[in-house]
Amino acid sequence: MYRTELTYFIILTVIILFSEFLPTTLLLLLDNFVARIFIVLLLLYLISIGPTAGILGLMLIAIMYLERNKRKVVVAAKKIDEMDWNRPQQATVEEASQPQKTVPVNEFDKPEEEESNFFPTETCDSENFEPVAPSINEKVVLSSIYPLNGHEAGNSSDQLYEKLGFGHIKGVETIGDTI
Repeated sequence: MYRTELTYFIILTVIILFSEFLPTTLLLLLDNFVARIFIVLLLLYLISIGPTAGILGLMLIAIMYLERNKRKVVVAAKKIDEMDWNRPQQATVEEASQPQKTVPVNEFDKPEEEESNFFPTETCDSENFEPVAPSINEKVVLSSIYPLNGHEAGNSSDQLYEKLGFGHIKGVETIGDTI
């Protein structure tokens, strides 16, 4: 440590030791842009004096920021506690049955007061069921898929495709053909 650093060492050490007694308004000034520029210039000046003064200056700034953050947390915790104490109490049964008046609410639609009868009537005979259409159960198997007239399954579809022009190409023999 240089002789010129001795006074800075003593001053910075005293400030570091008593930093928790600094006023909150002074610590909140560290958020200011001008204060940040001043901090950088102060650190550059302390580094130019010597390494010990630069390190103690950096420690002082770090401790001041830690103390500032601690104070911010204390202030936030007090605000949260105040919010809990100012919370309105729950409504009583009498108050809960009253309509709310703070927000306008449109009236609900009133239902018609007619009653509908759902029991069977003379026009609706539930015992006599008639099918929907006469063709509902008249399904037919397609002739191109299943065997026709005792032929094998493949032959009937082969003949259909041959008639439609999708079968063999003239001059080309297909492997496995039995025709």
